Amino acid sequence: MQTVFVAEGGTKIEIPNPDDFRTKAGDYAPSLTSVFYNPNMEFCRDISVSVVQVASKIFKNIWACDPLAGVGVRGIRYAKEVKGVRRSVVNDISNEAFELINRNVKLNELESLVEARSADANIVLHENQGRFNFVDIDPFGSPARFVSAACSALSRKGVLALTATDTAPLAGTYPKTCLRRYGAMPLKVEYRHEVGARILAGFVQRIGTMHEISLTPILTHATLHYFRIYLIANRGAQRTDQALEKIGFISHCKACLRRNLTYGIAASLPKTCECGGKLTHAGPMWLGSLIDKQFTLSFIEDLSMRNFRLKHEELSLLSRCAEEAEGPPTFYDLNELAASAGTRPPKITELIAKIRSEGYFASRTHFSDTGIRTDAATDGIKKMVSGL
Repeated sequence: MQTVFVAEGGTKIEIPNPDDFRTKAGDYAPSLTSVFYNPNMEFCRDISVSVVQVASKIFKNIWACDPLAGVGVRGIRYAKEVKGVRRSVVNDISNEAFELINRNVKLNELESLVEARSADANIVLHENQGRFNFVDIDPFGSPARFVSAACSALSRKGVLALTATDTAPLAGTYPKTCLRRYGAMPLKVEYRHEVGARILAGFVQRIGTMHEISLTPILTHATLHYFRIYLIANRGAQRTDQALEKIGFISHCKACLRRNLTYGIAASLPKTCECGGKLTHAGPMWLGSLIDKQFTLSFIEDLSMRNFRLKHEELSLLSRCAEEAEGPPTFYDLNELAASAGTRPPKITELIAKIRSEGYFASRTHFSDTGIRTDAATDGIKKMVSGL
């Protein structure tokens, strides 16, 4: 295997030569490599570094685990770039990956902080029950089969980070696959990616209940081909019961664009909308906040002091997340609103200003360039669209 050296943040990494793993069209395909490394995830890894740094101020000493490490870039960056990381366990079942991880640990002089492992990810997590206060599940595909083991590895308080690249099932393209993997039905509507993120959060929360852990999202973003979610964990039956109260369903009316929220895993769902249209249901899913504003502002503060190559784009995303953090579940698409109101779409900034002038919450959303998150009633929003 031919390798090359790259830099991410303040870390040097040896990776498989990208020129050896290209499709017929000439594109680099990480899935073809013998040891996984995706350069497109540098954006996500940069944000993760800031999340771990903020977490280290809460938990003082961070014990981190990257159980699906590939070349080891995530776990090694945490040890190299975060002040307060006491130990980072970096694991991959592949022997080739294990050798490359060890070389990368030595390259960054991190032998005292990083423990390299080569075993099944779930075995590593179960062997370290209650040890880690930061667990990062970053698989190729769905994280579903690793969540229970990750919960067992979390300490009494900590953060669980998850990546899901199976966005098509979660966003409603393959509903049966979503039902098999996550025990929930998706919804192919304008806010389908938010639904997918909420299904992922709800699934994790339900698995957490088996371990008497509440897992509350503090940052969620949908970027390119993946969902990324960070959840703060607290053990205790009472906290878990309180979190479960925010699990429920979204019922959507395609005729008038209304959407109803019903809380409860075994809730009775309405069949028809007040306009007479048929309601389509999605869930169970997390109906609480996907983003904590204060945490996100802390991530922005840390990231703004770093010299990352993609810093401008990363801060732009986090700023949009902070803007929408205190809004309600689901958002409206500007073009769908205009079509339903029988008019041309106004400027999105003008509509947001109009909604706010009426005393309602309104913001843009990172889930869609044409999305508006607001607590104003559907009919009221359409009237505002018609009046602009």
